[in-house]
Amino acid sequence: MHKESNRTFYVALDGSDSNPGTQEEPLSTLEGARNAIRQMINESGLPADGVIVYMREGAYRLTETFRLEAQDSGTVDRPIVYTSFPGEEVRFVGGVDLPANRFGPVTESAICDRLQERARDHVLQIDLKALGITDYGKIAPGGFRISKDGTEATPELFFAGKTMMLARYPNDNYVKIAGVIDPGGNPREFELDEAKMAEENVKGAMFEYADPRPGTWLNTGDVWMYGYWYWDWADGNLRIESIDIANKRILTETASFYSIRSGQRYFYYNVLEELDSPGEWYLDRDTGILYLYPPSPITEGSVQLSLLKDPMVHLDGVSHVSFSKLTFEVSRGSGIHIVGGSHNVIAGCTMRRLAGFAVIVGENTTTGTNAGTHHGIVSCNICDTGIGGISLGGGDRQTLTPGGNYARNNDISNYSRLKLTYSAAVQLNGVGNIAANNYIHDAPHVGILIYGNDHVVEYNDIYNVLMETGDAGAIYMGRDWTEQGNVIRYNYIHKIYNDASELHIGIYLDDMASGTTIYGNILHDIDLAVMIGGGRNNEMVNNLILNCQRSLQLDDRAMPDCWAAYHMEEGQVMQRRLQAMPYNEESWRTKYPSLLTIWQDAPGSPKYNNISRNVLSRTGTTSYGQQSLHEDTMAIVPTAREFGTIEHNWVTDTDLLFADEKSGNFSLQDDSPVFREVPGFEAIPFERIGLYRDEYRRKGERL
Repeated sequence: MHKESNRTFYVALDGSDSNPGTQEEPLSTLEGARNAIRQMINESGLPADGVIVYMREGAYRLTETFRLEAQDSGTVDRPIVYTSFPGEEVRFVGGVDLPANRFGPVTESAICDRLQERARDHVLQIDLKALGITDYGKIAPGGFRISKDGTEATPELFFAGKTMMLARYPNDNYVKIAGVIDPGGNPREFELDEAKMAEENVKGAMFEYADPRPGTWLNTGDVWMYGYWYWDWADGNLRIESIDIANKRILTETASFYSIRSGQRYFYYNVLEELDSPGEWYLDRDTGILYLYPPSPITEGSVQLSLLKDPMVHLDGVSHVSFSKLTFEVSRGSGIHIVGGSHNVIAGCTMRRLAGFAVIVGENTTTGTNAGTHHGIVSCNICDTGIGGISLGGGDRQTLTPGGNYARNNDISNYSRLKLTYSAAVQLNGVGNIAANNYIHDAPHVGILIYGNDHVVEYNDIYNVLMETGDAGAIYMGRDWTEQGNVIRYNYIHKIYNDASELHIGIYLDDMASGTTIYGNILHDIDLAVMIGGGRNNEMVNNLILNCQRSLQLDDRAMPDCWAAYHMEEGQVMQRRLQAMPYNEESWRTKYPSLLTIWQDAPGSPKYNNISRNVLSRTGTTSYGQQSLHEDTMAIVPTAREFGTIEHNWVTDTDLLFADEKSGNFSLQDDSPVFREVPGFEAIPFERIGLYRDEYRRKGERL
């Protein structure tokens, strides 16, 4: 069969899918290009050097998911590439631009009366029905242990590239629960019984509010609240069933996952009367009228409304296909979803203003199964996503077969807009996947979440996360002995703290997480650098802990009579998760022999941890501003000291001779006293941490 050399197709906004796809007669859609490639493969096979699809400049609206299947695959030496034409910007948009000339002042007196006087002359309205837009979605329950992939997200509004806020009160802060009348259901107590969880979920809570503001609203039946209802690390939204103005009480339609308690913070939203600040908006789903208080004149920026609720691109069983130098934006769902296949690459793309994840690799974000192998997300810019950045599954935990999927050199920021907790910049599931050289910053909760085995988290620059949540880690894993073999090395984690909550941690091995290596990391300006929550067989070696309020806490929370001891009981989570894995089989026995006898070896005891050759510089002990020049500055329980290795850790306020500490360069000079005081300490390759230059990223400096 004759195969021609590299074949090129062109797609342009002014093209036609009946065209041959040449530069002079381009196609008009991704589907047109896909179908042309299918026809070519059926007739003559893939060309010798593969296929390139050049997208010409412009904004391509997607009203449905662009789907590729196994038949649309390339091969290792004949890949298929979808990319922008050199020098041109290509945007795929899952929504619509609302024309500025269709906005006008609010004229209906009933609406004007509900708006605050200071806002009436600033709020504009537009009739979506008149524009043919009739699918407004709905606000749905979400948050911790509720929403996953963002498929239930309501439409969002963007002005001049900025996310607009559904009208809320307070505008930029929280109010607090004054008192609990009825905490409502507690679905968390019945996680193993779906029927009982459902019963609990419909038991709304009743609480007292202190601020009189709700008494000024005309309740239209769709007022919501978002908050941290019981814990500062578990968010959620609740719809208001009714407001008792006389007694200052609110009844919720459903339960919070952990129920609710007094003093916890929340805000109200989707309240027309609170449309009082630039950047707020409100949608009347009955009339189709959208109201906006624009932050600047309406003609000075584009107004975008997200509509597509499914992934913008879906690859199912596809291999050797790449998308590069393209922008995916303004959608109610996720950007790209990859299931199965191998060696697909998303490179140099921009993904922004999406309600879900930017990229999902795997069947779902809970387990990451059926993810395929060796998929890569490389050198992408990801920002303003509703849930997370990259959900990276892959590998088989039963056989410990690695997935080899990777997220490298990505700039990920301002994620978790809609689901504020446990929505990571990079979430690792399965076995043997990699998160490396990513710059992760400016988010309310975690940076990297680890589930599974043998993952590598290295050379990441993580900055200013955990901005409003507590008892959380910039890198986090926990509550499963079987999630072993993970390596956290050569990461730079800095500025991790906030004033709204407590306990902000750089690296957090929560609730008996075990068998993890923490090596060669630089932790700077953090509330608590590292917490090992009762786990065993962990190694924390050769790390620099600098200017942190506290250095390390290694506790025994699962010992008898301690607060987490119940996790060790028959049928509880630690046993269930252990028994779910074939830890007696050869592949597991060889790799993780400690699991064989863990039930017979005081399972709640934090044994066999190695805390060695760490440098603690200008770092406190248990409270802010308190310092000690002793190894005891690390809060390690006696049991862990007795059954572990704690040695050669240097606590100092000596000048460590960094290359340029003032500018944030923490490379140690060759004559640093660290190498003299801590024999065997290995230099940390600080220059390799963070973003790097490649063909997709012109700037490689740390920002």
